Amino acid sequence: MTGLDAIRGNGAWIETSDGRRYLDLAAGIATCNLGHSHPAVIAAVLQQMEQVIHLGGVCGHAPMYELADRLSGITPPSIDRFLFSTTGSEANEAAMRVARAATGRPGVVCFRGSFHGRTQGALSATTSRAAFRMGLVSGGAHVAPFPRPDELGLPEAEAAAHALAELDQLHRHQLAPEETACYIIEPVQGQGGCHPAGADFLAGLRERADRHGALLVFDEIQTGMGRTGDWFAAQVYEVDPDVITMAKAVGGGFPLSSVGARAEVMEAMKPGDHGSTFGGNPVSCAAALAGIDAMEAEDLPAHARLLGARALERLEALADKHPEVSARGLGLMIGIEILNPRDRSARPDLAAQIELGVREEGVLLIRSGPEGNVIRFLPPLVITDDELEMALVALERAIGATLERSGEVRRAPP
Repeated sequence: MTGLDAIRGNGAWIETSDGRRYLDLAAGIATCNLGHSHPAVIAAVLQQMEQVIHLGGVCGHAPMYELADRLSGITPPSIDRFLFSTTGSEANEAAMRVARAATGRPGVVCFRGSFHGRTQGALSATTSRAAFRMGLVSGGAHVAPFPRPDELGLPEAEAAAHALAELDQLHRHQLAPEETACYIIEPVQGQGGCHPAGADFLAGLRERADRHGALLVFDEIQTGMGRTGDWFAAQVYEVDPDVITMAKAVGGGFPLSSVGARAEVMEAMKPGDHGSTFGGNPVSCAAALAGIDAMEAEDLPAHARLLGARALERLEALADKHPEVSARGLGLMIGIEILNPRDRSARPDLAAQIELGVREEGVLLIRSGPEGNVIRFLPPLVITDDELEMALVALERAIGATLERSGEVRRAPP
């Protein structure tokens, strides 16, 4: 929590109870991809509320059917069946149930630094912070390394090869391939610190899933709906999953999540095997349909790809000046990590000061990573060129001032 109380929002901006306006680079933690109060979403919601608000699964309804059709057109080609729920945790719980039902196997492989939710099953596959797992009884999830080139001191391809080799060793010593129902992975880790998995690693998982008869589950709850430069990161990396989960931005700002899968996979779950009282709510589905229309009309995935590349280039140039800074990401999902340049240890104290310094300039950011030393850059995809420039200038100033004030600035040699 930031300690701020919002009273209204419009586009990429929010206004707080003390009368200040902030450029919102948190976007509801990558939920408000269309920004705040998008007129198309508001109109669709008001129209739907005059027809039917809630059915609870007792009856079907047109917005849900239409949304399934629309999602089949923007998800990877392997995905053609959808199960609707309310939250990302619910979607990931359902995805693991579907995988176990479809394969008849119990084992799940997740990856170090993951965040899949806070309910018991999803939490069993969550390893982004030890504190999240206090008192947790194992839910059958086994943890494999996630490729992090910076931490390993390796090029991306070698980091991927190293992590895949460790996964093979996990199968050799802990979880037999024939007991593995699925690999569940975020194509870009969010809460874990904005780490992209990379095409080589995801392709390696696809090959192992095929070889072992397991399913590949992409958790695209944060990466989906245009944020990484295409509708889903799977399309950016050109790797097709068997199952995909989505939430956050899929509802156009309203609570909605979904599991998408190949038909033969989803058919392992029979009617009544799984449900969600508010899953596929008519109002949320109407908001989602309006949101997809607006994203297509404004070509927001391409906008995110263009502005994300521009932002990452600026931030990498900033990192060249300051050894304390490291930047990485995909599209408009970027992490700025603050480290001690001598031993590469985390500096959450400096990250917190930078976050506050940026806020003083009217820009709202949040942090992630196990130590809270990664500043997340998650603007609404409707952010303009001028707004992006404002955010980058504020971030550059706050980083420079914080490092100068700390007395620990060690600039890179010219």
